Amino acid sequence: MKKNDLAEMKKADKKILDESAAKLYKNLATLVLDKNMEKLKNKKEIKNKRRDLAQILTIKRQKELLAGLENQLKGDKENG
Repeated sequence: MKKNDLAEMKKADKKILDESAAKLYKNLATLVLDKNMEKLKNKKEIKNKRRDLAQILTIKRQKELLAGLENQLKGDKENG
């Protein structure tokens, strides 16, 4: 994933991240099948797709943690 794409994903909402992750899962499964049937010529493509998927899942998790922290801070302000 290029830096511009990564920056765009960081700005994206949860729905877009979920769709991108699902698309990469399907693409990765297809690549693995092609590799096993010896149809795949560029085997580095699997590694690149796995890295892209990990980056998207990391961004998604960071957003979840940030939302939880914000909710916790709001609760602290209301209580005291």
